[in-house]
Amino acid sequence: MQKKSRFVLIGNPENRRVHFFQEALQQAGQDAALVIPYLSILHGECVLGEKIRDGDIVRVESPGENFAVEKKILALAGLENAEQLADERGRIYHPRLWFQGFSRLMASIRQQAGNVSWFNHPDDIVSMFNKPLCKQMLQAYTLPSLPIFSCYEEFFAYAEKQAYSRFFIKLNSSSSASGIVAYEYNKSNGKQQAYSTVELVHGTDGERYYNSLKIKKYSEPETIRNILDFLFAQGAMAESWIPKARHEDSSYDLRVVGIAGQRRHAIARLSRGPMTNLHLGNQRCAVDELELSSSTWQEINTLVAKTMQAFPRSLYAGLDILMPRNGKSPVLLEANAFGDLLPNLLHNGENTYLAEINAVLERQRQAHV
Repeated sequence: MQKKSRFVLIGNPENRRVHFFQEALQQAGQDAALVIPYLSILHGECVLGEKIRDGDIVRVESPGENFAVEKKILALAGLENAEQLADERGRIYHPRLWFQGFSRLMASIRQQAGNVSWFNHPDDIVSMFNKPLCKQMLQAYTLPSLPIFSCYEEFFAYAEKQAYSRFFIKLNSSSSASGIVAYEYNKSNGKQQAYSTVELVHGTDGERYYNSLKIKKYSEPETIRNILDFLFAQGAMAESWIPKARHEDSSYDLRVVGIAGQRRHAIARLSRGPMTNLHLGNQRCAVDELELSSSTWQEINTLVAKTMQAFPRSLYAGLDILMPRNGKSPVLLEANAFGDLLPNLLHNGENTYLAEINAVLERQRQAHV
């Protein structure tokens, strides 16, 4: 008889992701996971090698939505005053440094864990967070790369020379639409405008930048310059703004969860603006309502399979897929290591967490055949 597997979850215990995963384990007839809090690792209170056993199945969950964890990750990157940072809702603190600290944290988890089975391998998680690297790894399936810009001046000089002057600017290693700008330059009248989740606040200690749940529209060149200078200084990439396919009165893209190399859960994200992220108040739409052709679904399936092949040590990813309005082939926008939070969305009667658990158990069974 095969020995029952033990699940270990590294995450923030209070987070809904942890609760959803524990519920799914119960549904799958498994014991509750051992939860190891990020803070206990970051404080040095927990030595993973003493908690995790060889053969454990380890899930690394998002460290987000916990400011104490964010400060510790920044401290890990060498930010001296990290512990003094104020918990201001939505404020964007040092994204470049955060990614450095996060990368070190993932490397430490990998090194300490030993001989375990991963849901998503820590190295792959870091790679998926690194948008330019992900684009490089999957360049045949993503939008063409544009030059790297260090400041607004460089970017604007490039935009002025292009026949098509609409771009998305994204932080290199953000999630949930943090630090994203949809930018337009009208050559006929020289006007610029930008739609962004970034809210700029002028304070006595200089400019502050916040994530807003309401899309801001900017037309003042100086404000646009300020925001883009901040993003490029933190590390940001530009992509062409490709018009999205439309459904009824909205444009849309897809969030697809790939599990064990196959397309599983999929939802359309509808928006009347340039950003489709659901937490910004945009609408879900069942993919059946889109009436996509079987050949389009086959292209999407291939895109999912090729993307997951780039991360062979990882079980799943949430993929953002652009459906171009001109009817051309679907394009990968991003791969999200923590992109499976899609409550109440079922595929073959399973939510994302249960489907992943069952896929892991099947992988374990195959290994023992």
